[in-house]
Amino acid sequence: MSASPDPVELPPDGSLLFVYGTLQRGGCFHSLLQSSRPAFLGSGRLCTRYPLLLARYPCLLDLPDRGHRVLGEVYRLPRSRDWLAIDQLEDHPREYRRRLEPVEVEARRLEAWTYFYIRDDVRPGSLPMVERFPLGPPG
Repeated sequence: MSASPDPVELPPDGSLLFVYGTLQRGGCFHSLLQSSRPAFLGSGRLCTRYPLLLARYPCLLDLPDRGHRVLGEVYRLPRSRDWLAIDQLEDHPREYRRRLEPVEVEARRLEAWTYFYIRDDVRPGSLPMVERFPLGPPG
């Protein structure tokens, strides 16, 4: 598990993004992700177990080895500047913090950026913990 040296520094061109909530296909913010024309690498799963809680929106908590190996999708963003809109949506680094995490995609282990909820108003046990954020069928 790696961390960005500066939380506002943008990942380099071609970096991977693991999404587990509303940025996935079928999610209400997927069009924001699609506007950067990312390459879809496939369905993925975090290598470390974390709690994913369902609040007003999905909250992935930075509590390793508690919860599930969360399921989501992995994308390659072509340009560093493509992260600006996603960081703004996630209110990085105030509400969510972006960090590199190992993910498994089609039996390959990769490093992808994902967003962890950092406020203390959501705690395990207070809300349903899930392995996957419920979405409608991909569209």
